[in-house]
Amino acid sequence: MSKQIILEGVARAKGRTAGEALVSAQPLSWAPFTIPNETGVISIFGHELSGQSTKDKIVIYPTISGSTTGSMGLYFKVKQSQVGPKAIICRKVHPIDIGGAIAAEIPAIDSLSGDPISEIRTGDWVEIQADEVGKPAIVTITPKA
Repeated sequence: MSKQIILEGVARAKGRTAGEALVSAQPLSWAPFTIPNETGVISIFGHELSGQSTKDKIVIYPTISGSTTGSMGLYFKVKQSQVGPKAIICRKVHPIDIGGAIAAEIPAIDSLSGDPISEIRTGDWVEIQADEVGKPAIVTITPKA
């Protein structure tokens, strides 16, 4: 069994969840024209995750690209279409994504003790404990075998 990695961060939206990681070194937007609300599949031209589904994933990316529609896009994908992520982890969660995560009732974590882009790989199992906004959060990573 692979050794677990534990990172400490700050909860920007609270919650507890676990799931498979989907990691991007490129910024991401939850706007409906970049990740359609009906599919949850990333359709950003030239993006390294283009064609990948966000459904039930822990999505890790540096921060946002795009517009304020991302907040409602994140909410709609999670709560209405049920094709969105279980949580988001960023180097710095933008307020647009914080609003969407709070509305969608999914954890959003940033300010980690290690760089999430280099510490977490797509396919790793990630568990999140983020019980209170603005307080410490724990991210436990079990590397994919």
